[in-house]
Amino acid sequence: MIERYEKILSNKDYLAVVNKIENTKFITDGKWDWEHGLGHYKRVANYVNSILSQLGTDNRTIEIGMIAALLHDIGLSKGDKTDHALESSKIFKKYIDEKDFSKTELLTLEQAIKDHSKGEHIQSIVGLALVLGDKLDVTYQRTINSSIQDKMNKEIQKIKSVDIEINEQELIVKYVTTHDFDRYILKNWSKCVLIPMKMAKHLNRKYKFMINNQIIDYREFKD
Repeated sequence: MIERYEKILSNKDYLAVVNKIENTKFITDGKWDWEHGLGHYKRVANYVNSILSQLGTDNRTIEIGMIAALLHDIGLSKGDKTDHALESSKIFKKYIDEKDFSKTELLTLEQAIKDHSKGEHIQSIVGLALVLGDKLDVTYQRTINSSIQDKMNKEIQKIKSVDIEINEQELIVKYVTTHDFDRYILKNWSKCVLIPMKMAKHLNRKYKFMINNQIIDYREFKD
């Protein structure tokens, strides 16, 4: 099922560009430098797998989504002053064997990667899954090795897991955190709560956001 996915993970050029990104500290306008390396890509791929599986897509579509996850942030190799999503969509073909993909699949990858930051132009189920999966990766792994240990990053480290459940009626995001987690810190990163809401609307599902089995009114994170 994931032969092409594994092929990218063994691509020396891909691993080199990932290593470059992992060894760069991204601190734009004083913001925290969350992890954007291979750990992040693989976690997003796992979320995409779960999302597309729950939506009943076929194995090839799932693999395309997981590949998009591996490639969605490689534009950061150009630095964090660029539009990394756009840059990633321009250069991702360097790290795949194009003959392994149809023209439609290549277009799906390009569009999904280009739109992954905000999900404003969803064109496919792969694009939707990538946007959603990217925003679900907000656990302690993203910030624990950050060079900036401000209140935001320290609170994020209290998020132990984030899971998603999609059924015919609802899209449910479930956080498990330590008992002293201050959920209001998420107002500083509100898209991790509000973009899943947007994706639920695309899927014509009701949205439910939960922390430690308690339903949280997601509207409290709106400006």
